Amino acid sequence: MNKIIKSLVALSVAMVIAFSSSVEAQAAKKSTSAEMSESIKTESISYDATEIFEKASPAIVELKITDSYEQVYIGSGFFVGKYNILTNEHVIHNASKIEVYGIDGKEYTLTSIYKMDEKVDLAVLRVKEKNTQYLTFAEEESKVGDTIYAIGSPVGVTGAFLKGMVSAEKRIFNEVSYVQLDIASGKGLGGAPVLNDRGEVEGVMCLTVPSANCINMAIKLENIKPFLADMKKSDRVSLAKFYKRNINGVVEPNSINLFDSASYSYTSDSFEGVYEELTPEEIYNESVTAMAQVYGFVSVFGGFLNTSSGAGFFIDENTVVTCAHVVKDYNTDMILIVDYKGNTYDVERVVAGEGDCDVAVLRVKLRETSKEGADFVPGTLRLGRDYIPASGEEVYALGDPRGYIGTMSQGNIMVPNVVIGGVDYMMHSAATSPGNSGGALLNRYGQVIAVTNMLITTSEKMCLAVNIDNISKLLKEARQ
Repeated sequence: MNKIIKSLVALSVAMVIAFSSSVEAQAAKKSTSAEMSESIKTESISYDATEIFEKASPAIVELKITDSYEQVYIGSGFFVGKYNILTNEHVIHNASKIEVYGIDGKEYTLTSIYKMDEKVDLAVLRVKEKNTQYLTFAEEESKVGDTIYAIGSPVGVTGAFLKGMVSAEKRIFNEVSYVQLDIASGKGLGGAPVLNDRGEVEGVMCLTVPSANCINMAIKLENIKPFLADMKKSDRVSLAKFYKRNINGVVEPNSINLFDSASYSYTSDSFEGVYEELTPEEIYNESVTAMAQVYGFVSVFGGFLNTSSGAGFFIDENTVVTCAHVVKDYNTDMILIVDYKGNTYDVERVVAGEGDCDVAVLRVKLRETSKEGADFVPGTLRLGRDYIPASGEEVYALGDPRGYIGTMSQGNIMVPNVVIGGVDYMMHSAATSPGNSGGALLNRYGQVIAVTNMLITTSEKMCLAVNIDNISKLLKEARQ
């Protein structure tokens, strides 16, 4: 037996000797164990959010599903091998046509349905083109409270990067195990990978509880690994046969992507070392004194009725930035600005963006000081022109949601730079509500990088802000 073992050792340095009575073999075993420990230590290195996106995004795909009635459903998936893509079975269930795209726009040629299982809601698609940047699976699953990530196409928003946490480690429905997640979601995210802080897959997004907020389920590894391990050639279904059986199948349309185009490039690395990164507390303290409330009034029976309110922020002592929709229906004498200490300002001029550019620059003049604000001069916010944050980078929304003045929320960038109606936006998960419109979206250096203005109401925690670069021309005009 020892001779056989020694032969195997000579033939392959990768094999580990399980049993040996010799001192030399024991030393080899210890050495191999040490190497394995070092390997495990190296593999367990965690990454920050932006690195997770960079590491995982080349493996992510968007699935465009068309039924025989030309209705379109957008779903998600990811490479688990050079030619194999894992998704939900329900994503492709009634497809009469399946198109596969990388989130960078690359199109893949689908060759067959490798395997599908309706009960566990998993399917593997086979494509012609090779992708060596596929994802790997975790050995250990995260615990409650651990941070997790997902990349997919919720409500058709290509390549959205989501961040959340595990809220329950195991739920069992119909004999299938799920992990419960507190993470933004939306139709179209089904089939997306759930990733840990090492960029490893811990589940596949699958279900959302429609009557709740951010209660979402992902299929656990204990179901995924056996499904993938037991794939046979006999499981394969040709596309012709698959499409034929779905000739009268109907998908629920969800292709409501607002974006004309999207860019996944970012420039934040060039800012490293140029500006000082601030803590959330420092960002709040430095920014809140620059915030303003913006009120719109109408004349009613000889009096005035407040019919609109939003947020704004000072960029100099006489200039406030807000959203165009907050002030667009009012003459200048019907708009009132109130600063952080309660001082009021008249609006002398409004310069609003054209078309869909929902930004306005107001020239203001102090009208009346409050008792508390007699000696107060509003702070001013710095504009982060040309700053496009990385996917996953933390951002902070500062505004007046539902009238709660000076509220700051924290989130991350889902899509750094997208275009809607020719206007540049950022998509983020820093919670906003009515009243936030016109508030500031701040980067980690305390700079304004966008003006908060929209929610995607068909999804969760998905907010839009107008890139600050859109206001350069408006500022110049307002200051003339």
